[in-house]
Amino acid sequence: MNMVEVIDKIQTVCDNSIKIYTGDSHTISCISAGLVFLTRGVVAAGRICKKLKKLKKSEINKLRENIPLLNKIGKLLRDDPSLGRAISMKKHIYIDGINICKLVEDLGRLILRNVSNADIPVDDVCLVVERSNNLKKKARIVEGSYTRVRMNDVGLSLLSGELVLGIIGLYHIIEGQTGHRNPVNFSDIRIVKPA
Repeated sequence: MNMVEVIDKIQTVCDNSIKIYTGDSHTISCISAGLVFLTRGVVAAGRICKKLKKLKKSEINKLRENIPLLNKIGKLLRDDPSLGRAISMKKHIYIDGINICKLVEDLGRLILRNVSNADIPVDDVCLVVERSNNLKKKARIVEGSYTRVRMNDVGLSLLSGELVLGIIGLYHIIEGQTGHRNPVNFSDIRIVKPA
């Protein structure tokens, strides 16, 4: 399962109300940030493994010129989210002489660079998510049996648990939780245990 599919399921559950997501360094890449934004309009706010280069003026102009093409890619991914994996695994997919993989990656790089310049403590949220096994167990209870229907979905459950914790952390930060309390906590989050 790729980020496009995960965010698609999360948006379905949350009535398309998610506008930003974070994760650990395994889940954030320029290509996935671009794909998720095109598909669902969700901004990636995750830790970046390496310093992102600033986009050249020609790359920004290419993005502007190809907005209709990017919108069509987003529509295609909304119809079939599993195509996100195919696009992210390739370096070169050409449509009318334009490398759409590079185009989507440039869009994702622009998003991640802008988010890294914003005043959001993304690294703190990511570290909490990575280190808290107890919270991951609670997050799996929140998810219920939806993501763990087969034994081979255990990795998916862990990834989804990290996404749930990231969303909770960002929610508390945006709501202005103060004090020395960890922003990733279930104090005001309703836990639904499967029957």
